[in-house]
Amino acid sequence: MNELPGAGASARRHINVTFSPPTPNGDLHLGHLAGPVLNSDICARSQKILGHDVAFATSTDDNQTYVVTTAERLGVTPEALIQHALDSVTKSLELAGVDVDLFERPDADYTDFVREFFTQLWMHDAFDLREVELPYDAETGEYKAEAFVTGRCPTCLAHARAGVCEACGLYNLPGVLLPVTDTASALPRKPVSIWVLDLERHRSLITNWYRTTDVQLRPDLAKVVTDTLAGRLPYIPITYPTAWGITVDWDGPDIQPQAINAWPEIYVGHVYWLQQARLDSRADCDELVQFIGIDNGFYNAFIYVTLSLLAARHGMPVALPRTRTITNQYYMLEGRKFSTSKGDVRWAKDYLEDVGRDRARFVLALTSPELQQAEFSEPIAARTIEARYDAPLRTIVEGLTPLTGRSVEGAPSPWWKAAIQASRQRFEDAYRLENFSVRKAAEALALHLEVLALRCENLATDDEGEACGALQFLWTLRTLGWPVAPDLAEHISTAFGAASTVGKAPLLADLDTAPGSHFRGLTVPAAPETAGPAEMSSAHHKR
Repeated sequence: MNELPGAGASARRHINVTFSPPTPNGDLHLGHLAGPVLNSDICARSQKILGHDVAFATSTDDNQTYVVTTAERLGVTPEALIQHALDSVTKSLELAGVDVDLFERPDADYTDFVREFFTQLWMHDAFDLREVELPYDAETGEYKAEAFVTGRCPTCLAHARAGVCEACGLYNLPGVLLPVTDTASALPRKPVSIWVLDLERHRSLITNWYRTTDVQLRPDLAKVVTDTLAGRLPYIPITYPTAWGITVDWDGPDIQPQAINAWPEIYVGHVYWLQQARLDSRADCDELVQFIGIDNGFYNAFIYVTLSLLAARHGMPVALPRTRTITNQYYMLEGRKFSTSKGDVRWAKDYLEDVGRDRARFVLALTSPELQQAEFSEPIAARTIEARYDAPLRTIVEGLTPLTGRSVEGAPSPWWKAAIQASRQRFEDAYRLENFSVRKAAEALALHLEVLALRCENLATDDEGEACGALQFLWTLRTLGWPVAPDLAEHISTAFGAASTVGKAPLLADLDTAPGSHFRGLTVPAAPETAGPAEMSSAHHKR
């Protein structure tokens, strides 16, 4: 169990946090932000206030076939699409206050690292050469796989692309999608030899991993694991007969090189970018926390686990920290899944500019699809922000104004002592990795504001215990609320003349220390803040 400072504190831990690399075929939409992106940022921040050493890194996912299909649809080159998406996503991360240490795109060093990683496993006989049938376009002489192939999932009948079905989360072997007329799935199939990771061959390795870990999976991922282990484990293509991606020439100089499947590549990317963030290829890491949508669950639960275990077995430069994969379900837009390719989107950048960073973070965290699908409705979101964030803050600002110039060093009343303890416990429960929840964290923030606002309506300003209690209750929010609402935390810092929280997390261990200055009054701008005081990620190294 993770111990919390102030409640039986343990030694400082080293925690790596990452989220699924965005495919550079467009900007972030609210489905991305409300899922892995915001969840990972709030998690990284929460572990920082607990006093832990946190590395937070990811990259764009340039080698996905979705890049090619989207570029073709838009009539641009893949390189132009990737660069535009990188610029757009970087700006959206900055607007959202996602304080990532490293957000890059694959380069030559990364490519060499990935190629060497898979080649080393190939040399250790981790992969099998297997003949499979793939849709083949005789006119272009190209085999079709992954994003190039759509059809109906043979398990649940949902519309799916080759690979993992987004509806049921199970893997579709190459060429098994039920064909749909006039798509690549309806093309004739042609046999071709590719390298595969036969999961069944490594079943004992996988089952032992799940038998010995004490990390609990969320129910949706646990079901994917249980359902998959119930039958023969599939084989997963490690290479495809395509030139797009990182090529390897394992079949000899006379055979056309194949490209590494971009899905297994993601695991190696996490290894590489987190090593870069820590500036050490084998830096100590006590726990790896990965945030993913459930559509990536199969890969994380089976491919990434197997690759990591095989790499460690063969002495490759990877660590095997305690690993926690935190999934989310789909965020729905008026009943439809957010989808860049289908145009069902509300772009994160536009929403952040319209609403403001803290407000957007608050309502998206409050409605995040953690355990089940959640619906985003802009009118409902606006009413929620007004009722549970803006209105209480206005009351608090007005109610505490008479306390301007007052010291906060006095003892709070018993009522406020109990309220401070209760709110602190609620936030800490939400931030504990064993049951981490951004919804619970946002609810804790809303209740903290609600309680303070209600008390401020009739605050006995001449009562020292009441006045100091109200100010201390506000002061605790500088730390407790920082992971969810970093701008508000900075405004509270200003109100008490305290050290800035920009670039430096306030610590729970210091929460009982009163600010060394008098209360100067709280000012919270009503207008949306697009470049306020919260950390603005530079999308490159900050450590």
